[in-house]
Amino acid sequence: MSHKLIILFVICLIAIVSSVELDIHINLDPTTNEIAIDYNNLLHKYAPNDQVFLGTKSIPHITLYLTDFVQEQIPSIQNEISQIFPLLNEAGKDCLVQMTTIDISAQYGMWLVQNNQCLQYLSDLVVNNTFQYITPNQSIPDWVYSLPEPLRDEKIAMIKKYGSPNVFDQFQPHVTLAWDEIDNLTIAFNQVNVQPTSFYSPSIGIGNTGPYGTVLDNYYGTFNFNNNNNKKRI
Repeated sequence: MSHKLIILFVICLIAIVSSVELDIHINLDPTTNEIAIDYNNLLHKYAPNDQVFLGTKSIPHITLYLTDFVQEQIPSIQNEISQIFPLLNEAGKDCLVQMTTIDISAQYGMWLVQNNQCLQYLSDLVVNNTFQYITPNQSIPDWVYSLPEPLRDEKIAMIKKYGSPNVFDQFQPHVTLAWDEIDNLTIAFNQVNVQPTSFYSPSIGIGNTGPYGTVLDNYYGTFNFNNNNNKKRI
């Protein structure tokens, strides 16, 4: 009996370590991508302890779905995105992404995106077609328990089913520009003076994640929208 328990423990341990956190996101167009990197670089002058390094360690992005997936299911996730890409392309190719204001939340500095019907559709479609591959029984972050009701229960339910508290009506698109627990980000961003802009995304990416809400790459796939909107709109 003890021998069987040891084997079961090893199997469970293997299952635990086979989980991988992936970010499915839209990429920024080249112009806006450089603007985000420039803002981040300038921010380091006023917030030298900022831990986000766009363009060198991570890439600017707008998350559609971020969660832990079963590593062995990565090919299935890639296949799902390929299968639904005609729908994603139809919604994404003419989806105007409007960058608005800066939001300082705890240690994060986020460049907010005006949510709209096409962005919400992209996120919902990705979540609905990939959540079956998430790692089950994901832990509830401590910050969720500090939320008021009914928001707390809503986010807990989302984490239990989808592995993320930020999907569907809790989807809040943004570009993370900073994470800093030492410097005053409000003062720093006032100096940087981030301006609103807009653009059309060229693609959806699937990538590895880093610390502080960063995405390192598009390692697991880049799916290009069939659009001709190469000119950024302001």
